[in-house]
Amino acid sequence: MLSRRYIPGPPLSDFIGCLWYWEGAPGPHTRERLLPNGEAAVIFNLLDEPIRIYNAQDIARYADYGNAVFSGARSDCFVIDANQQERVIGIQFLPGGAFPFFRMPVSEMEGASVSLDDLWPRQAAEIREQLLAAPDVDTMLYTLERCLLQRFVRPPELHDAVTFALRHIGGSATIGKIAAITDRIGLSSRRFIQVFHQQVGLTPKAFCRVRRFQRVLQSVHRVGHVDWAQVALDCGYYDQAHCIHDFRAFSGLTPSQYHSQKTDHLNHVPIVQ
Repeated sequence: MLSRRYIPGPPLSDFIGCLWYWEGAPGPHTRERLLPNGEAAVIFNLLDEPIRIYNAQDIARYADYGNAVFSGARSDCFVIDANQQERVIGIQFLPGGAFPFFRMPVSEMEGASVSLDDLWPRQAAEIREQLLAAPDVDTMLYTLERCLLQRFVRPPELHDAVTFALRHIGGSATIGKIAAITDRIGLSSRRFIQVFHQQVGLTPKAFCRVRRFQRVLQSVHRVGHVDWAQVALDCGYYDQAHCIHDFRAFSGLTPSQYHSQKTDHLNHVPIVQ
């Protein structure tokens, strides 16, 4: 197994959480459920087979996306073929971070997977060829960084109101904060929702709910016994029932099911058949 994570320098560091590489033999399970985090991502499969993504409600249904796929910001989960993770490299965008790299608003790719060839015609294949030609993993990550610096199709910045909102939603992720934010940014509520959606890929309310869900995952991921009622209150839910409702909506699992099936990777849950 070989795993590498690289944080690029400015200006990419304002938009990209990390570039990552993974190489390893298939695990004991063939499918993994990926949970939403409100962020977009790109994955290149470095083996010669198309990336396959399955419907979380019916894993008999799937679609192929070629050797590279863009995954938009989501508020639902999807399923991947774990056997296709033998040699992959990816881009994990920060919230709103994908916006300067694509000509269409990322709201048009909300909850969707799109072949990268459709979004970056010719360039996606050229980037993959350069990655495959790299002599080692470090060079591969630096190559991807260089390619991204050439892929800005908009000014490398978000609307000031979006930047302000993302900074103030932060870790608290309480939906009540949204109204307080709109009072301070100089935009009407309707205009703010429109701009935020276009640049982040989710509405402010949906994004806030997903980030609150992520706080729950982070709270319980490394813990043995969990007091779910206390976790719910600490993470900004009205009560435990409210937390369970959101948890199932985003993951298709109850909190207890997630906790019993969790892996080292926060948002990856194996599907055992």
